Amino acid sequence: MDIRFDGKVVLITGGSDGIGLASAELFGSLGAKTAICGTNPEKLTRAADRLRQKEINVFAETCDVSDGQDLEAFAVHAAGALGPLDIWIANAAICPQYSILETEEALWDQTVATNLKSVYLSARIAFSAMRDRGGVLLLASSFAARFPSVGSGVYAATKAGVSSMVKTLAAEMAPYGIRVNGYIPGVINTEMNRARIAADEDALKSAIALQSFGEPIDVAWALAFLASGYARYITGTALEISGGKMGVQNPDRAWQDKAAGKQPG
Repeated sequence: MDIRFDGKVVLITGGSDGIGLASAELFGSLGAKTAICGTNPEKLTRAADRLRQKEINVFAETCDVSDGQDLEAFAVHAAGALGPLDIWIANAAICPQYSILETEEALWDQTVATNLKSVYLSARIAFSAMRDRGGVLLLASSFAARFPSVGSGVYAATKAGVSSMVKTLAAEMAPYGIRVNGYIPGVINTEMNRARIAADEDALKSAIALQSFGEPIDVAWALAFLASGYARYITGTALEISGGKMGVQNPDRAWQDKAAGKQPG
């Protein structure tokens, strides 16, 4: 399998670190021109410099993805700098660590706007950009959409909304040659998750069949597949990239058996 994106333009929200930056690096290494946005100007500049050092053609701009005018301006500027958009990855998100009952109304509004409203805005803007040419829209959901946790319930609710929208948007955009899929990262070693990993590493690993955490590049390769022609008949679904998290009730049992010298069969 040889995945290439020569001549393609990929736009990635939340592209200044973590999964977004890893995706920009990978797609760029596979021939794509990349547009990234973020809210922190210094972090965004560092990310763009890192991509340019790898000889990737990149356009970077600060953007509030929950503001329709701001997001549309970023898309227009990106297309002006790089060419018509082919792939849109809606990756930006925040994950407040509060129970639902503890979440202040302002933080609720910010989380819904950043994680859910921004996906609605992305879909509308991407559709306008791709309706005559076709394209791919990839939307960030989360394992929390399937199994929410006490302490981050608002985040989980927004991601469940994204998973729902994937199916509807896929149907709405199909007549225009636009495929829409979601992606569901598990515990990925990103800045967003590092404090959580440090506080509860063993318990988190015990729920994962592979007994390890993912890296941003693991998600990036899954996105590259979904965006490629090899996935041309895949739309309206969400790909789980979790190392087999909670696929069974006791994923660490097999590891315990192996350590005890027990083998299947």
